Amino acid sequence: MSGGFTPFDKNSYKESKRRRKQALIEEKTGRILPVSNPRRRYIAIISVGVILAAAIVFGIFAILKSNQKSNSETPEQLQTESEMLLTVVDSANPLDKDYVPDLETVNGFRVNSDALKPLENLLKASKVNGTELKIKTAYVSYDEQEEKFQSELQKLVKSSKYTTVRAEAEVLKSTPHGGQSELQTGLLIEFDFSAEGSRAFLERSCVEYGFIQRYPENKTEVTRMNPSDSLYRYVGSENAKAMRSYGMCLEEYNSYLQKQKSQNNLKKS
Repeated sequence: MSGGFTPFDKNSYKESKRRRKQALIEEKTGRILPVSNPRRRYIAIISVGVILAAAIVFGIFAILKSNQKSNSETPEQLQTESEMLLTVVDSANPLDKDYVPDLETVNGFRVNSDALKPLENLLKASKVNGTELKIKTAYVSYDEQEEKFQSELQKLVKSSKYTTVRAEAEVLKSTPHGGQSELQTGLLIEFDFSAEGSRAFLERSCVEYGFIQRYPENKTEVTRMNPSDSLYRYVGSENAKAMRSYGMCLEEYNSYLQKQKSQNNLKKS
């Protein structure tokens, strides 16, 4: 056929229509859409699957590794810092003669390293408050404590009608034998209240820095020690706040924690 219309080509028509549609999209969006490719989609899906599988395997490996590390730790290693700071020392729970904690020095006094920073911060805060809290006594060794006990005992025997046995019972209420004083832990601090306002500041702020009054007047039947407003024990801030909230001394708080632990173990069994 000459001089007539070009014969209709169905494939050419579809290709032309596709190009016109793509041109319109390009004009609106400024980009040309990629031609769909089933193989490319398949490869993308496979790649995503491989990445997800790798992530899952890595996560499982990390969990197993963590559990293996936890299971390998001994009960002593798993003992929390709180439990270590709550040790009661007395005639029923003495320390070994050779026991010496990790010690640091503050203003010329040796203290347990666990109490170092809190004590330094407490002393600095007292100055900011307009008073100066001072340390009177800190760490005392076994031998030093025993010498102190013997000295106090001899003084009382000479200055009173007490027998040695009765005098010893009286002295023990304030000055324990070596190994039976918490001064040997380096966590018990005796403060000097010579500066005006220092006593009130310490009573008010001690728990914020992890300290408690060790032998309060209303707990003598529990502590079996004479009351002292100058002896403060470092137990950690969370424990100190809890003890103030519950109105407990160290002995009572320890008993409370043991009961809680026993109840939790019963629930698990």
